[in-house]
Amino acid sequence: MAAAAVAGLIPVFHSVVGDKSGYYIGRQLWFGFIAVYGVVVYVVRMPWALLHEDFYCHGNITKPCLIECFEKRFSKPVVGIWYFFFFIFLAAFFLMEFFMAQIRHKQIKVKSVESGAEAEEGSMVGIQEKISRPKKSILNFHREKMLLLLYLLYFLLQVGSQCVFLFILISQHLPVVSQATMLCTSNSCPGSYICLIRGTMEKQMSIYTLITMSFMIILFCSGFFLYSIHHYLLKGFARAKSWLD
Repeated sequence: MAAAAVAGLIPVFHSVVGDKSGYYIGRQLWFGFIAVYGVVVYVVRMPWALLHEDFYCHGNITKPCLIECFEKRFSKPVVGIWYFFFFIFLAAFFLMEFFMAQIRHKQIKVKSVESGAEAEEGSMVGIQEKISRPKKSILNFHREKMLLLLYLLYFLLQVGSQCVFLFILISQHLPVVSQATMLCTSNSCPGSYICLIRGTMEKQMSIYTLITMSFMIILFCSGFFLYSIHHYLLKGFARAKSWLD
């Protein structure tokens, strides 16, 4: 099921990334991040797919006690948390894309009305030329301050969610597979059992891969945030001040 979903998303992302209408900076880059993020989550979940079969306990242990020891070792969700933060990444991006597309559609509609009104004053040849050659619409963050705030809010949301995800990966998920063995004792099961997990190195590498991916997203979001502040706000204030002087 997961493989079919990833395979179905590849042509969709390919067609979207191939769209050259970059009406805001970094549009193709973030679509590329979505594709890479989805493939990474799909690949790193493979060592965790049969986690219940990789968990063993020595001794004459019953199946209920084995399940109880397994639940004590993995008391917090792992792969589900990865899917959840991938969903947050997708939801935040497509929410911003929706608002950007709506504003761009309104701008194109207004420009088409203005160009049609100007063309009525000219000849019919001018109308056909303007319809056949529509101008490329690029969102101007220098004038659209509310749109710029939405753009900056998107980066803050992505950085905040990825920082939380990074903290969970390092503080909760990585210690679970840092040691291959554990001593399991419980009130309902007599005695103590030595339990171990098979393939801990592969599971650690999957977590390290997600940590690297999350760090890259934080780095790029922070870079775009600082660039937007410098290019659209600070330079805009400097230009306005120079005009007033």
